[in-house]
Amino acid sequence: MLYRFHHLRGIATRQLCQVFNEAFSDYVIPMQLTVSLLQQKMAGESIQLDCSAGAFQGDDLYGFILHGRDESRPEVLYNGGTGVIPLARGQHLVQELYEYFIPKYQEQGVKEILLEVIGSNKKAIKAYENAGFEQQRNFLCFKGEIPLKKKETKGIIIQKSVLPSEVLLAPFADQVPSWSNSIASVRREQQHTTTWVAIFENEIVGYISVYLASRRIRQIGVRKDMRRKGIGTALMQQAAEALGNPFSLINVDEKNETFIKFLETIGMSQILTQHEMKLSL
Repeated sequence: MLYRFHHLRGIATRQLCQVFNEAFSDYVIPMQLTVSLLQQKMAGESIQLDCSAGAFQGDDLYGFILHGRDESRPEVLYNGGTGVIPLARGQHLVQELYEYFIPKYQEQGVKEILLEVIGSNKKAIKAYENAGFEQQRNFLCFKGEIPLKKKETKGIIIQKSVLPSEVLLAPFADQVPSWSNSIASVRREQQHTTTWVAIFENEIVGYISVYLASRRIRQIGVRKDMRRKGIGTALMQQAAEALGNPFSLINVDEKNETFIKFLETIGMSQILTQHEMKLSL
């Protein structure tokens, strides 16, 4: 079958959603999106359709790569989703799409493309490796029930807040976040996200941001000099009291051992591993 390769600018979101769901109908983790959820995903990951790739026959879309791009890092593209409908598989479409579009991305100043792929999805990993991607970090993903019994945290006030500035929060982190968990991504989704902050002596010493529709923890952090005082636990219990259970959290660097131990202690369990992969142009 011969395909026409073209960017996705101008494609209707409803058509893209239909093809997305067909491509992911037999995915290792069931994934079916509504138009609204796809729009939220695209907003959160800053998906740019003029940087996204499609394989067409006539007006019909058979395969796609959704790319995000942020004005603060214009040299990076983020692959927020690659899909090929079952009818078009086995034809190396992902590799061919990248071979076609990479020269165009280079002309636009792109120097690298990032993505995450589920560790058990060997076919996808092979397809990305054939396109030139190399594995970088291993990410662990968690899910679990947060206990609601609260411990007193002396002098700590927890309250709802807008997401504080990146300058304030960046030193709280023990790892560089994945693209989809970055502060910029959380800020883009803030209308669908609730944030609580922990305040001690009129200073923010901890925070948690949760995506409401799925109770996915987008970010959580405690200032390093205020750890082991129950602040992280109190923040998660506040979220559970307000939103119910269970919660999930994705893309924790496997080297972030202290945070992993905290998650396990509070009742969350690892559910899968993802690989961060990078293509240098």
